[in-house]
Amino acid sequence: MKIRTVNAMRAFNGAVLSTLNKLPTQLSKVLPKRLSLEQSISDFFFSRYELVIANEESEKQESYKTRHKVYCEEMNFEQTNATALEKDKFDDRAINCYIKHLPTGECAGTIRLVLPTNAGLSLPLEEKCKDAFEDGTLLPSNLAPQSVCEISRLAIPREFRVHQMRSKILPSEKLEKAKKKSTTSFNLEHFPYLSIALYLMATSVCQHLNVEHAYVLMEPKLARRMKAFGIHFEPVGEAIEFNGKRMPYRLSPSVLLEEIAKPLKGFHMKIHNRLQNALQAMDTSLVPTVQYTPQPLRVAHAA
Repeated sequence: MKIRTVNAMRAFNGAVLSTLNKLPTQLSKVLPKRLSLEQSISDFFFSRYELVIANEESEKQESYKTRHKVYCEEMNFEQTNATALEKDKFDDRAINCYIKHLPTGECAGTIRLVLPTNAGLSLPLEEKCKDAFEDGTLLPSNLAPQSVCEISRLAIPREFRVHQMRSKILPSEKLEKAKKKSTTSFNLEHFPYLSIALYLMATSVCQHLNVEHAYVLMEPKLARRMKAFGIHFEPVGEAIEFNGKRMPYRLSPSVLLEEIAKPLKGFHMKIHNRLQNALQAMDTSLVPTVQYTPQPLRVAHAA
């Protein structure tokens, strides 16, 4: 009797142990996995937005209209005009990109890349602040035309911009921890994903064209904001007054992909993958006369 009881207890314990061992696998099938901050950013963004490289004239008009809204109507940096389009002479040799808000169809932000030409046409930054450069060898006109471009006309309409104004700047090493600590306030809706996505779109275009240096004339506070996420703009000159305090910076796309904060590496890979078809279409419609050589993007993989 005692032997049967011991055997029964052993069988019962074995059955319980077997069930417990299977439990994690069973629960993983029914319980949602905790998303990393990297995955959360990508999922949040692409559930609400679509990336557009303006290859068609109608798409370019969308960028010009958004720029007029921001630069002319909201910021008063430029004069309003009857066409409600903000466009200048550099757009004839520029690549415009924008982000489409899926629920409304509205443009949530735009940016452009101005290309020089073999005929000697310079970048707009040199016309505005050539004397501000600390080292003349850093001027884009002193480099091979096909190796440079200028990123400009970043414009995010007020209704999309207000959320980013509230975002909390975190050092890159704390980004991943922010989602895990209940004591840390982190709201994805207030993360500056639009500004970051626009610069990462521009980076993908630069890498596709094999551009080595992208110049930017921007507010120092925006440069500091981007640096917090591993997007480093290198100052190449002194501050000037141009619609407020602005400084000339230079960005190396290849360096950016190495130094960008870990949670944004996957975000950039998703952005580049979404742009593949548009990048290929861009090659056949590129207007500027510089002979760029499209290259496969060397995407930095997350560790």
